[in-house]
Amino acid sequence: MILIRLSQGVESFTAGSSEFALSFAATHDRCIPLMDNGHYHPTEVVSDKIPALLCFFDEIALHITRPVRWDSDHVVLFDDETKEMAKEIVRNDALDRVYMALDYFDASINRIGAWATGFRNWQKALLNAMLMPHDKLKELQDAGRFSELMACQEGCKLLPMGAVWDEYLRRCGVKGELEWFDDVLAYEKEVLNNRQ
Repeated sequence: MILIRLSQGVESFTAGSSEFALSFAATHDRCIPLMDNGHYHPTEVVSDKIPALLCFFDEIALHITRPVRWDSDHVVLFDDETKEMAKEIVRNDALDRVYMALDYFDASINRIGAWATGFRNWQKALLNAMLMPHDKLKELQDAGRFSELMACQEGCKLLPMGAVWDEYLRRCGVKGELEWFDDVLAYEKEVLNNRQ
């Protein structure tokens, strides 16, 4: 399998255009597009591209990161675009069709903390997407009941995702949001700081 990276950016060099890479992937067997949301224009989002690509590709790949701006990219945050990418994957029933790779490198912060934070944030985004009443939202949209759809979408923003997340962590025997970072600091002190 060949992954064709589709990204654009001023800060990062990309050889060839996104359109060329997507066309190449679409016309060659065993090629799938790799969307890297860290290298698109600030007004362009990968979440909008996911459903379109799923119409034409059996599989797609995502490099889930934080967009390049003036600081470092990489560590996945629980931000709007991360949540929207997860929603598009779940609402299109594509969990088994999307390869999801996370980025966590940022030399200015503890890498283990960055990895754990980013991974947990992607899990939260997927959980948030799975808790959405997608069938109800689709029913309202298909019926043209757009005012009710808007009200329902806004109501979903207050669903108790945090309580479900806390219960998930409890059942997995994993420390909660404000408890786990002490382990990272201890590891940094006992192991990382002693490396040459």
